[in-house]
Amino acid sequence: MTERRKTAIYLRISTEDPAAVCRGREESTSISHQRMFLLEYIRKDKELAGSEVLEFCDDGFTGTNMERPGMQEMLKAVRQDRIGCILVKDFSRFSRNYIEAGRYLSQVFPAMGVEFIAVNDGYDSRRQDGKTLGFDTAFQTLVYALYSKDISIKVKTSFESKCAAGEYVFGQVPLGYEKSREVKNAVIINEREAEIVRSIFAMAVDGMSSAQIAKRLFEEKVPTATQMRFPDRSALKENHTWSSTMVRHILGNRFYLGEMSYGKTVRRSVGSKGKIAVPEDDWKVITGHHEPLVTPEVFARVALAAPGHSTKRKREKHPLTGKVYCGGCGYSLNYKPQNGKIPRHFWCRRHSILQIPDCCTYFNAAILEEMVLTLLNQELMRRGDQLRQRRDVERFQREVLERLARKSREQRKEYLDVQRERDALYERYAVGRMDAREYRSRADGLAGRMEGLSSKIQAAEREHSRIEEEADRDKQDLKQIIRYSHLEALTQDAVDVFIRRVEVYKDKRVEIEWNFSE
Repeated sequence: MTERRKTAIYLRISTEDPAAVCRGREESTSISHQRMFLLEYIRKDKELAGSEVLEFCDDGFTGTNMERPGMQEMLKAVRQDRIGCILVKDFSRFSRNYIEAGRYLSQVFPAMGVEFIAVNDGYDSRRQDGKTLGFDTAFQTLVYALYSKDISIKVKTSFESKCAAGEYVFGQVPLGYEKSREVKNAVIINEREAEIVRSIFAMAVDGMSSAQIAKRLFEEKVPTATQMRFPDRSALKENHTWSSTMVRHILGNRFYLGEMSYGKTVRRSVGSKGKIAVPEDDWKVITGHHEPLVTPEVFARVALAAPGHSTKRKREKHPLTGKVYCGGCGYSLNYKPQNGKIPRHFWCRRHSILQIPDCCTYFNAAILEEMVLTLLNQELMRRGDQLRQRRDVERFQREVLERLARKSREQRKEYLDVQRERDALYERYAVGRMDAREYRSRADGLAGRMEGLSSKIQAAEREHSRIEEEADRDKQDLKQIIRYSHLEALTQDAVDVFIRRVEVYKDKRVEIEWNFSE
């Protein structure tokens, strides 16, 4: 392991683990235990003792895949050649996917010159002498994968058992209800919110559309569920208000009939974030679960009066969908394909409710595409020229990196010298060649020097990483610019790479927030 490379400890606990997170604490007890366990191992290991330690932690993440913030940060440090050895308490902390774990242990880490130690499993790559992953190690990772699947099945079974018993174990309850403070996982009516729900159904029975109901609620300054439940939420938009979508969701929710449905989705695989929708006929429904807010007759009348709204209709996808915002109200614009003589266009869906004069109520999609494409090509040319002219900056970056690396080596050497001096001082005190007062005085001075050096080393490493990342961003940007230069049509791929946000205004002015690294 080279002098500049560090020792990494990786800590993980899943919310599905038996010794899961202790609620109300900043981190779980298991994480603290893993940290102390690994640091003690490093202190006693002759090759690792005295090396600088980097900690990477994932508290509350599954081990069935590698998509964890701490894990990704550690793998990034491995790619940057900053880590020489990785320690985990056992293989299950690193990964419960035996195929993925085997690939890293037998291919990736050896190729990068990174040592790997799983303490409780007795695995230390330094003792493998270049051999491939042993059968016992491969079998151990397979056991962890099977254990993870078993835990997942138990959690799913427990969840379904609670639902079948009538417990509401989901997150937020629908508007009009709240969780009981007396009975765990029971749902009761919130009278303040319930009045709003009843009035929405009453307006729908009177023949009002969802857009008209949303406008009436806005005019009467009726707060939304978010405004009532999270009044201090700073992320709320200034013009946050009711929408026809919110109203339709309430009018179509059978929860207001006293029903609770579950089993609406299933995970693609253990540890996967992706879910698959279950057909409505296969949902599990408990009737009479809680007190209803509307009668079946009222619900049926509203359902008959409401126009069909299918979320499964195939619509023409525009590359700018989700990126275009109204400069007047700040909400995203909806895209409408061509309909007869009306050309395809973007329109402000909130204007009918908010009635803000500056809203961009209509913008021709073809004209917007041409404007965005022109601005994008101009920006690519401008930034490409800037990046090509940065050779002096690149040379300066290389010099700074070399200077920082040299400075870090000197500081680490000085740190080790002071550490050895402190150890020698203790030996003199232990054999009685120095009294406690003198030892304490000199030891405190050495500890202060070590602390100061440690701070300087960390600061230099942070600056080194910052400059490396900046240089890497410039290289990546230039690659993308060369790849997409001279675009003749606006594509989804180009929009995703370069455009973060497009704001359009009533006077047909267009402002683009780019996705470049600044």
